[in-house]
Amino acid sequence: MIFTEVRKPQGIGQSDAIDFDTSWNVLASSLREIHTKNASKLSFEELYRNAYKLVLKKRGETLYLRVKEFEEEWLANEVQPRIISVLSPTLLLSSSRGSAITTANEKRAAGDKLLHALKQAWEDHNLCMNMTTDVLMYMVGSQSFSNIRFTEVFIS
Repeated sequence: MIFTEVRKPQGIGQSDAIDFDTSWNVLASSLREIHTKNASKLSFEELYRNAYKLVLKKRGETLYLRVKEFEEEWLANEVQPRIISVLSPTLLLSSSRGSAITTANEKRAAGDKLLHALKQAWEDHNLCMNMTTDVLMYMVGSQSFSNIRFTEVFIS
């Protein structure tokens, strides 16, 4: 019996070495575009492929942690300041001290403004999370995340 050595052709396997930071930068930039409502220019197929490759190369947990960190920073740096900016002194004053200063109509108007800002932030967040879920849907189906309950971040 003659054994012949099977060698893989040159160049094959070299592209397997995926650069996490390069893929993450593409995904992070795309997440920013999604959050700023510029997603029409994005190729969701390409983004999905980037995330898929990272999960296949056992970098899914790192990807999850980076997405989680991105979302926490977005909420703290972009969403929270918008909500805080609509909080008026009218809403922050206690009822005993503020009753002489503000009228019921002022309180109602300030409350309406706050509720509108909260509703808008919530709707934007849900839309962005749905789009993010579409990009990262392979992660949700992957069984390689034994110690993370990540679906709670994406599924509302």
